[in-house]
Order: sequence, then structure tokens, then C-alpha cells
Amino acid sequence: MQVAKIAEITRVPLPIDYRRMYRGRAHVQVGQQLVNPAEIEFVLELSPYGSQNVTVSFLDQTDYPIIPALRIIKEHIKSLDRSGGLP
Repeated sequence: MQVAKIAEITRVPLPIDYRRMYRGRAHVQVGQQLVNPAEIEFVLELSPYGSQNVTVSFLDQTDYPIIPALRIIKEHIKSLDRSGGLP
């Protein structure tokens, strides 16, 4: 299982500077098959100690196991943030 891409990422405006909320569509690939994309909402929150917490919520039903999908989507979001790929 791997994340093919997260498309249509939009930022949800929040009045708090240390918390960023986004919505998008996760395209997950299971084996060689691309599964139907799922709407997700994710939050990147900076802790007082400087670490970053990522929380992901599925807004749609999914056709794949949730726990492994959450893990790989969180890693993909962290790499997107490090490379400047988030709006």
C-alpha cells in the first residue's frame, strides 16, 4: 500500500498560527490497483516543544484498511510539508 498522490489540497482558514488545517483527496494504491480516492481532512499542529503532530480524518468511506492507510498518508503529508508542497 502506498500513496499515489493527495490532490485538490485546500487550506481551511484558522485563527491560530500554530495549527494548519487542510482538505484534499487521497489516491491510495494497493498493490498494482489504484483504489477509489477518499476525501480527507488533515491538521498539522506545532507543539510547544517544536515537534509537529499530524492528524488525518477520512470524510468518506474507504475500500482499504484504515490503520495502515493513516500511517502512510501521515508520512506522505510530512514529506509534502518538508518539500513545500502544501499551500
